[in-house]
Amino acid sequence: MSETLYVDALPSSFVARRLKFGQDRGAGEAKLHVGSLKSETQFDDFFEFGSNIEYKFDRGNLLDYLLQVKLEYIYQVIFSYKDIDLDYWNDIYKEISGLANNDLMCSLGKFTDKSRYYVRANENIFKNYFRGIALPRLTNVKFEKNTLSSGRKEIIIKLELNPNCEEKKDVFNYSTGYESEFARNRIIFGAPGTGKSYSINQDKDELLSSGGDFERVTFHPDYYYASFVGTYKPVPFIDGKDEDSITYEYVPGPFMRVYVKALKNGRTNNIQPHLLIIEEINRANAAAVFGEIFQLLDRNSSNVSEYSVQPSEDIKKYLADELGEKIEDISTLKIPDNMFIWATMNSADQGVFPLDTAFKRRWDFDYLGINNNESDIKGYTVSLGKGEYTRPVEWNELRKSINDVLSSYKINEDKLLGPYFLARKIVVPNEGNDIDAEKFISAFKSKVLMYLFEDAAKQRRTSLFDGCSDTTKYSSICEEFDLRGVEIFCESIRDKFPMSVSMVAESPGEYE
Repeated sequence: MSETLYVDALPSSFVARRLKFGQDRGAGEAKLHVGSLKSETQFDDFFEFGSNIEYKFDRGNLLDYLLQVKLEYIYQVIFSYKDIDLDYWNDIYKEISGLANNDLMCSLGKFTDKSRYYVRANENIFKNYFRGIALPRLTNVKFEKNTLSSGRKEIIIKLELNPNCEEKKDVFNYSTGYESEFARNRIIFGAPGTGKSYSINQDKDELLSSGGDFERVTFHPDYYYASFVGTYKPVPFIDGKDEDSITYEYVPGPFMRVYVKALKNGRTNNIQPHLLIIEEINRANAAAVFGEIFQLLDRNSSNVSEYSVQPSEDIKKYLADELGEKIEDISTLKIPDNMFIWATMNSADQGVFPLDTAFKRRWDFDYLGINNNESDIKGYTVSLGKGEYTRPVEWNELRKSINDVLSSYKINEDKLLGPYFLARKIVVPNEGNDIDAEKFISAFKSKVLMYLFEDAAKQRRTSLFDGCSDTTKYSSICEEFDLRGVEIFCESIRDKFPMSVSMVAESPGEYE
């Protein structure tokens, strides 16, 4: 009596490193994926772990298999492998020929994860010889279960050629035909407060107006590849005894989450855009954060990645689970045409990382000038200063006056003040033209004065704040601003904001 179980197209994840496909990574895993965990009962019944059953390989079968694949070892006609040749074939053939019968035996055991059923063994025949001779995808594994006349059972593990083997093809639909006027890889940059995030948000709403999805992430100096793409992390779960326990699972980052959603959508009849927004892309080491994904940013005329990358085994497994594919079928990755990556960048900020030329050339750059979007904030005024120093000031004119002075100091444009250096909710009142003075003054001191004092005008404090009695202390400048308003600034700024007519009439003596 005999039963058989097949594992078709042996996955590259199982075989030893030197037998892996040329661009595969990792050393392989010493457990063989048999099938879905949903079939656990059937697999358990077949393998009968723990009972008096022998598991072994057939020397004659292994040698016959090696003879059948000898040309592939030498010439690599169907696939390209990392490190096999005729010398390696001769060595392994000789070693298999010399194995004693006991060397062909193994103690098979099972291993499961959240969705898969595996078998594994610690003996050399399984961990080294089996994994060291079986070519991925070209090999089917046959488990032949026999009941002998004595009543004893055995399972013989045999290697056979896969008659349906074809060269690896993409299992995902990267080219969905989705069309958009927006660039796929895009960086919006400009001076602080030019409305980069606001602009990208407006374009996001337009892009997704007919459906789709997006995710937003902010880079910072401690942001790394594992956070952006994904990594294994400890995850709590309830075990079979209803007790709290810890397991390790692949936890995707924002890139991988958007990527998977885009691939899933690419299989439907309703193709929609999926957008990843990266705020402050140069606050982290962007090339390091992207890792091998960096290579995928080159897009061809169809807006699909020009070049592919080889995913890690962790990513393969995650994608297989999420997209219902076999691990061995996921050989390369590309970014699909319905996935967009947009970012904001402020090159003037302190503590930023420069983007190298190779990274930058993979993006379309949109520059927001220092006065872009100023029309939204024109005409709104705030009362600054107390007593004789009180005067109405339009934020847009004040910012432009400060910029003129900074420019005269030869300070670069990307350090000037954009229209939204102060938040829109501060400088655009809900009703009328009068800005809330209390909120404006608080924001102006904590943002504008601090920025000028600590950064943009750090070397020109005395000139810029020449209306202040003490320009060495930030607190002193703030105190004088509360009292004197724009009078703290240099003459060219002060003169742009004369006292109101009513104030002049109340203090005629000052002008005699």
